[in-house]
Amino acid sequence: MHNRIDIDHTHSWAICREVGERLQAYLKLEPDLPERLSKLVGQLRALEGQSPSIVPDEEHGFGNKPSS
Repeated sequence: MHNRIDIDHTHSWAICREVGERLQAYLKLEPDLPERLSKLVGQLRALEGQSPSIVPDEEHGFGNKPSS
């Protein structure tokens, strides 16, 4: 990448969530997904919540505090 932009975890997570929300909204507008894609989306929904989050929370720290 020529114009690399460094952002912290909080902003990175916010961008990921926004992309995910927009993708969900788009997929809801397309009820006739191809069978293969529909099956994969179903598998993702079934797996949702079964694996631990890799995103740090407030309890474990966000990791973007200034170093001492």
